[in-house]
Amino acid sequence: MAYDQKTVRQLYKKLLSLYPLPFREQLGESMEQTFNDLYKERQTEHGSFGFVFWMFAETSTGIAREYMLLITQGDTMKSLISNPRVAAFVGFLLALPFLVMNTIVGSRIEPFYSLIRPDTHTSPFEYVLLAVVLLLLPVGAFFAVRPIFQKGVDGKRKFYPINIILGAILVMGFVALSIGLGSDIYRCDVLHIPNCD
Repeated sequence: MAYDQKTVRQLYKKLLSLYPLPFREQLGESMEQTFNDLYKERQTEHGSFGFVFWMFAETSTGIAREYMLLITQGDTMKSLISNPRVAAFVGFLLALPFLVMNTIVGSRIEPFYSLIRPDTHTSPFEYVLLAVVLLLLPVGAFFAVRPIFQKGVDGKRKFYPINIILGAILVMGFVALSIGLGSDIYRCDVLHIPNCD
């Protein structure tokens, strides 16, 4: 149980590190302390999972809100994308719609499944939606690896392993899914092979 508490606290601290630096310097420590106090209090009660889930979701929303505020304030977009953590986070966020759509189709979650696949045949809407969502993977990879191609103040490029790993996963996923979906579409919709789904 102590291991779980330590892990949750460390994960929350990592999540707080995604806030913009000025925000993190001003409020990060107090937010971490508040979370730790509330989490310790919830451990004595039932249902700490709901509390942890809610706090992580609310903090993630707060992070997105703070970055949106920075973007709307002016020229921070350049520094925002050059930050390796933020670039990896943006890359992951761009891949998120694909993961959500896959979950909806794979689990047949209604009413969303009926919107994507209105009948037993593949609709043109599904092709367009799939193409748009699938193209978000290489765009996410581009944003994730972008800081690697920029030179720092010392004139050298830095190596960010998490960005490279995320970019490689997104590109490999895009290639593998494109080949698989392309062959599926060719067999089912071009060749009209019966029962190919």
